Amino acid sequence: MSDLKEFMGKKVHVITTDARYFEGVLEGFDRNTNIVLSNTIERIIYTIEENEENEEIPSGINIMRGNEIVCIGKIDDELYNETNWKKLKGSPLKSTKNPLK
Repeated sequence: MSDLKEFMGKKVHVITTDARYFEGVLEGFDRNTNIVLSNTIERIIYTIEENEENEEIPSGINIMRGNEIVCIGKIDDELYNETNWKKLKGSPLKSTKNPLK
């Protein structure tokens, strides 16, 4: 948890357990990794097969529960600014369920 201190006041990516992707400024966190983000945007990135334009949904301030967070990382401004978020495509996620035998 102390590793999040270096991200305070900086723009971060957050991936949640339901595969949602957010970015915003880390305003606070607690020992359970519950976080507060400001200037939050949720990005919906479609796959090539879906043939749709990616979406960007602004949502202001968000409080996110630590047990719903998979990953938090600082945004590299140079790489971020070079990325064409409208044309970026993702790969389909694999199922997390075990097949029945």
